[in-house]
Amino acid sequence: MYNSMKKIYTLIIAVVSLTVIAASCSKDAFNDKYLDPSKTTTATCDKLMTGSFIAGNQNTFNSYWRMYTWDYNFGKYAQTIGFNNNSGTVYYINDGYANDRWNNFYDILRNFRVMQSIYEKESEEDQAEDKLFLDVTEVFVIDHLSQLVDLWGPVPYSQACYLGITGDYAGSFAAYDDDKALYQNMLERLDVLYTELTALQSSVKAVTLSKLTKQDFINKGDVDKWIRYCNTLMLRLAVHVSAQGDLTSVGRSYVAKAAARPLVSNLENTIEVESDADGFRYDENFRDGFKDINNTASQPIIDALQATGANDPRLAVIYMPTVTAYAGGEDADDVAYAAGEFFGKSTAETTNQQTVRGGSNHNTEETRYYARLNGKTFTYNNYMVSPILSAAEAWFLLAEAYQQGYASGSAETAFKNGVKYSILAYYKSNINSQSPKVSSSTQANDFQAEAYPSDATINEFANNYWSGASNKLELIMTQKWVHFGILQATQAWTDIRRTGYPDLYYPDDSADNNGYKSIPQRVKYPNTDAASNAANYKVAADATNGDSAYYTLFWAKTLGD
Repeated sequence: MYNSMKKIYTLIIAVVSLTVIAASCSKDAFNDKYLDPSKTTTATCDKLMTGSFIAGNQNTFNSYWRMYTWDYNFGKYAQTIGFNNNSGTVYYINDGYANDRWNNFYDILRNFRVMQSIYEKESEEDQAEDKLFLDVTEVFVIDHLSQLVDLWGPVPYSQACYLGITGDYAGSFAAYDDDKALYQNMLERLDVLYTELTALQSSVKAVTLSKLTKQDFINKGDVDKWIRYCNTLMLRLAVHVSAQGDLTSVGRSYVAKAAARPLVSNLENTIEVESDADGFRYDENFRDGFKDINNTASQPIIDALQATGANDPRLAVIYMPTVTAYAGGEDADDVAYAAGEFFGKSTAETTNQQTVRGGSNHNTEETRYYARLNGKTFTYNNYMVSPILSAAEAWFLLAEAYQQGYASGSAETAFKNGVKYSILAYYKSNINSQSPKVSSSTQANDFQAEAYPSDATINEFANNYWSGASNKLELIMTQKWVHFGILQATQAWTDIRRTGYPDLYYPDDSADNNGYKSIPQRVKYPNTDAASNAANYKVAADATNGDSAYYTLFWAKTLGD
């Protein structure tokens, strides 16, 4: 983290450091589109806003690092990717990767603290102009803070990242804030930010809006989308704490507020960043994360997409089936399969079964046993987007809230809208790959849709899902989990810990690697922070049962109970 805070940063160094993380971006393309904070000695709120967005690139957008090293862990935990059940690797999280994720948030926060400091010293006239930049950046910060809290529990926030402003080295060792207090504060701040942004939408000056449009590569200066981002994030966090724990009544009150306000509701106001936004290639190599180890299908997701007895429209644009029939029989665990069927890896398989089924006889494009990701939608699609908050998630959140009685509305209607916008989102990604910018694929049998499924087809599947399920909450959470898939695996794992759905099989790992023998409840704090901020770390460790990976956070259920 902020063991990096041990160095006294000048204001200019704090600004210059923003673009270091974005080294994989095309710098010329970036400079053509946005004012690079490192190219000026004048730190202003609009440039610091952009700098905060860039600082969060590894975990906001689908970077190679995120897909290959970090989300891969949670793809395994949530079983949204197919993976090998190798002894010692199933549940283990590399401490270095945890440290990188930790530091990434504090890079964002450090920039925000500089912005706050500048804003506080401005004249009332300048504050009136910069309030918009401050507010949208805080929405982004809270989004990332909530992810950190959901992974670790208590984390430093209220006292963190002031060293570059105060120069107070002794006071720079920040205490860990209680996670319940952080959740309550995040909900309160999002409520305030929603009100402020709504007021600013009608009063912002044209020159300010022009700056926002120039510098905002997430929502392109669309204040309405920032309002929806803010409110939908509030709904997400409120639902998270509404089922169990000390904040259930607080959470439900904010659910009711959010449900009555504008949310991300369709493909047009989805919060997402294109890989090739404005001709600016954000992270050109992120698709390699799918090519390497995240390419194999998850059998539980395939099962969910075939739950009605017919193939969900998403199946063909998410996965590619096997292409050649195989008679089986090479090994006692080797089974026959038919061309055009979908098989994925699962935790129910033995290591030997996975070795045989994915071995040299079965891993070419002509003999492949396991379904893989559709290259047109994912691996070879230069227009693949990085979802931050999707319409499908918003509708599934409402469906859960209505079903559980946190707010008044039709759970059935909200659920069906969730299915609809999930299907449309995956088809949008697949269909957009018709662009001539798409790399040529050696996987010639990748399926590319010619059109979106008809409303009748979508409605039929949504109706069949709803009418065939006796446990509506399980249905809602399972379809939301399918939607998150490989793109938002951390959110999928959070939902599993919250609700216990979908009910997945988690065998113990035969090797206890660094204390990760079974499915964990949280991530252990990085060793670097434990060493550099020892006194405050000890307090947080004591609050989490000795920094145990099996400590249940206040809003979660204990998996396996």
